Amino acid sequence: MEPKEFAQGVEYKLLMSRDDKACTHMLALFNSDLKQFGYEKYGEHEEFMSIGWRKEKYIRMEGERKVEGTVEVANIDINNDGTKDAVLRLTNFFGGYDTQVLYIFPNLTASGKEWTLEEIIHSPGRISLYNQVYPLSQARVKSQKKQNTTATPPIATGLSLLEPFILHGTTYISMRSLYELAAGSDPANEFSRIHVITKYRKGKFGGGPEPNEPQTGETDDICYYKVRTKKFVPRGE
Repeated sequence: MEPKEFAQGVEYKLLMSRDDKACTHMLALFNSDLKQFGYEKYGEHEEFMSIGWRKEKYIRMEGERKVEGTVEVANIDINNDGTKDAVLRLTNFFGGYDTQVLYIFPNLTASGKEWTLEEIIHSPGRISLYNQVYPLSQARVKSQKKQNTTATPPIATGLSLLEPFILHGTTYISMRSLYELAAGSDPANEFSRIHVITKYRKGKFGGGPEPNEPQTGETDDICYYKVRTKKFVPRGE
């Protein structure tokens, strides 16, 4: 859920770019949505629509009883190695807001497969960053003409909205926190205001089903945006 009451109160500023064409394109797309609607309309842009999410059933066990759930599934080249992968996305809810996890099965065609929750959560690849710290590996700022930039923080936290997209034949992942919960200027929320555009390579990020599971994930960060929010004041007040 994305609250419309944040319209006119949120915008992105560029912190880091390793691909000016991609970063400025997505910056303009996001800010246009935020200006008009107060939230990103992922489902109305070809970059995100091209992922082709479809809903499929999976089975989880409650004792000896089988219970059906729903998972989003896409067949895309998530790691840009030239072969299609099965990517599954489970959405949970925190205080009425979406939090998402991507489960990645390299080189697997998922069409018509019967999934179990146990199989999904033990996927070879995973991005699960809610309540996690994500190191911002590209700390060096590249200056942009007509674009104010500031120093890049060393980490981002709470990257819980995960939206793969395809731009110019390359697959990226948009990862942002719930900035709706970090409005205003409280310094405690500083690391929750970073929006990351990355390219996934391999491995696992974030919490999994096993305690102390090794973090094996590798990504190539392409863009960092700073989310600027201000407290919403209803019109007429």
